[in-house]
This record gives sequence, structure tokens and C-alpha cells, in this order.
Amino acid sequence: MTRSIRRSMPSLLLLAALAACGPSSDSGSQAAQAPKVDACTLFTYEDAKAIAGESLASMASTLDEAVGRDPSECIYNSGTLDQPRILSLLIRYHRSPEAAKRIQESSRSSFNSLSGGRVQDVPGLGDGALWVGGRIQQLHVLEGERELIITVQSPDGTDQLPQARQIAEKIQERMKAGAKPAA
Repeated sequence: MTRSIRRSMPSLLLLAALAACGPSSDSGSQAAQAPKVDACTLFTYEDAKAIAGESLASMASTLDEAVGRDPSECIYNSGTLDQPRILSLLIRYHRSPEAAKRIQESSRSSFNSLSGGRVQDVPGLGDGALWVGGRIQQLHVLEGERELIITVQSPDGTDQLPQARQIAEKIQERMKAGAKPAA
């Protein structure tokens, strides 16, 4: 991934890091023992292409190429290097389903600040879901101790909740069907 793309994603990375922060992250916990799945098995190139409807590229850094891709994230760009349009899945593991819910709730005020107050609950997805609109465009879905963070940026700034929900539903189907663990 080029430096210009890395510089254009600070709020997304900050938000993802915020979602993973707190005393309930998975070090030494039950989540560390839970089978981890490869994000790109759950959110495929074909899935991203169906949402983007245009050219698409997988994103990787030189670090990914040197040490291997992190299986907890899958990132695509359907924009340009100067104007990226990110579609991604980031999977975070927490100590327990209860810890995941606490972290999501405690993050709500930060999400409100970052998104200009565009945070809403999304019923019918997983064990609880939260849409963070505005400039962020992320859907946070809880599945047990897993938190699925789905980002769908819009080229024209329109709300992407329907597209993010479509991705989340497909991911949930694959998880129920027994997606393969990450290597």
C-alpha cells in the first residue's frame, strides 16, 4: 500500500484501533483460543467487486509482502491512489461476548464524535450491530467474542449502510456454514 493511501486512512485506522482497545482485548483470554477465520475467506474479492461495481484492487503493504498478510483483515480499494474508496473487513477478538458488547457500548461516544453524531443501532445483525456513518462509513457487528468491522466508503459521500449490511449478512452466512480457520 502506498504512503498516500496510508495517509488517507487515518480516521479509519484510528476507529478500528479504538474498537480493539480497552481492558477486554484478547490477550491471554478465551478469544485467543477461539478458532480464527481468514477475513478474505469471509469477504472475498467477488463480494467487494459486487459492491464496488468497478475496478478493484486488493491492498497490501510491503510489510504484508515481507511477513505475510494479517488474516484478521481484508482490504480492497475501488478508487485511485489519490482518491481511495476502501471496502474492508477487520475482525477483532475479545475475551467474551460480554466484553465485546461492553467495548462496543463504551466506544459509542467516540464514534459519535468521529462521525458527527451519525451513529445508530442496526437491528437484526449478529448479537448487536452499530452503524457509524458520516465520514467513517463502518458497520460494527458482534458475533460472540468476534467484532466484525465492515467499511464501505462511498465515492459520492452517500450513506453506505445498505451495502455494509449486505456484506455483513453474507459474512454471517459463511460463518454459520463453517468458514475455514486462518492459517
